[in-house]
Amino acid sequence: MKHQGKPPEGNLTSWKEFVLLGFAEVPQLQWFLFGLFFVIYMIILLGNGTILVITKVEPALQTPMYFFLGNFSFLEICYVSVTLPRMLMNLGTQRRTISLVACATQMCFILVLGATECFLLAVMAYDCCVAICNPLQYPLVMNHKVCILLVVASWISGIPVQ
Repeated sequence: MKHQGKPPEGNLTSWKEFVLLGFAEVPQLQWFLFGLFFVIYMIILLGNGTILVITKVEPALQTPMYFFLGNFSFLEICYVSVTLPRMLMNLGTQRRTISLVACATQMCFILVLGATECFLLAVMAYDCCVAICNPLQYPLVMNHKVCILLVVASWISGIPVQ
């Protein structure tokens, strides 16, 4: 007579990937959506890239406000580049899964960049406040070194928030 062990309790399967059902019901729209999102992605990259290059090259735009705007444009390029290429790949290949690690990594980057965006917006608001409240002391308070420190603090402060 064989001894039968206690049957395992619960489900023993492990998650390896998530199934994305976004546009599964309308497969004829997937190529249209791929083209639409690709055009949107290119417009975002070109627009923010242009802002970034112009604020670095043009001498008249070497003020703290444009320095922060250039950093904000770079942040938006990073922000969009975390999500849209994956979505374009899923629409183009019609593969509707994402691994658990890829999903967690993407979510981590979104949270870090979102927190950085909030801190950078706060720094930009501080810059405007100093410019309005203390216009004569503005060049002393918001010099290039302070601007760099504020931007670096915004990027670093976004990391532990996630």
